Amino acid sequence: MGVQAPLYTCKAFIFQVDPETRKSWNQLSTGVVNVQIFYDSVKNVYRIISVDGSKILINTVITNRMNFTKTSQKFCQWVDSKANQVYGLGFANEFELTRFISKFMTIKQATKNNLRSNSLDVRRISRSETDWSIKSTGSDRCLQLKQENIHLKLALVQSSNNAKIWQEELDILRNNNAKLTTALQESHANVEEWKKQLQFYRDECSRLRQMLCNHHSPDHEQSNDMKELKTRLDDKDFHKKQQEQKIFQLENQIQRYSSQISLLKDRLSKSETMNQDLRMELHQRTPPNSHSSRPSSRSPPRNLQQLLRLRDLFETKTNDLNQTLSIRSQDLQRLCTQITQVITEF
Repeated sequence: MGVQAPLYTCKAFIFQVDPETRKSWNQLSTGVVNVQIFYDSVKNVYRIISVDGSKILINTVITNRMNFTKTSQKFCQWVDSKANQVYGLGFANEFELTRFISKFMTIKQATKNNLRSNSLDVRRISRSETDWSIKSTGSDRCLQLKQENIHLKLALVQSSNNAKIWQEELDILRNNNAKLTTALQESHANVEEWKKQLQFYRDECSRLRQMLCNHHSPDHEQSNDMKELKTRLDDKDFHKKQQEQKIFQLENQIQRYSSQISLLKDRLSKSETMNQDLRMELHQRTPPNSHSSRPSSRSPPRNLQQLLRLRDLFETKTNDLNQTLSIRSQDLQRLCTQITQVITEF
């Protein structure tokens, strides 16, 4: 074969349609390889040739009726009727794909001028190429639509289950909030009662000190009374200190309890807002009629990625909310137990 220097060279991934199923692509190259266009001066034809090491991946003769089908911004395909194969090229960007197609159109025009005498054979080849292209493209789109519909159904079922779980968690959170608010009000009432008792003990201590100061008689009876009064006074002082310490601890616990209630209310509000936003986002991103829609060649992967991200977002938010609710419930139960013990002691 009289092959001259390449007329055009580019780099791309090489793919081939599975000859058995005609529904999936097989990657021929292990990475990016050179794809070149040569002119065969002996046979007066142009060829698309790609070699990976010592293995020839593509050796296609360009005819004047050959068509390149651009299926995405970075991918195109064509039918080699002589080899009975469908090849595809994956480029790094759309600019490289546009340059390759432009060069191919130029070579195709040159081939058309050189092979006018063989128009009958060219028409037969063109018909075969068109049949192959329609068959492979139609089967790929059908498979993509089926996969998209399955993922849409799974995402809708998962989102419905998550919404029910979130609603149950929110109801439990509202009930706990109501119970804790009632306990806080009761604790405030008990604190007021303990303050009154503390004031009574202080008055009693002052009265006993006054009585102790007024007794200075040296007789035995008065001495016993003074000892008794002193003992009672010491007991009252000790009891008063204990009461003050318990009241101080209880006030600190009530402050922490109030902070827990505020955080719980904020978490409840954020959870309700987040739940509503996720519902709206799911409604906006879910197509109204996924079975009858006819997306473009690149829309199914994008819809699939959006639905997967949405499902992962639902799962992450649900786990975070469950962990937060568990921690808050344990802290609040522990605090209620401490307050109940203090009230029982008093």
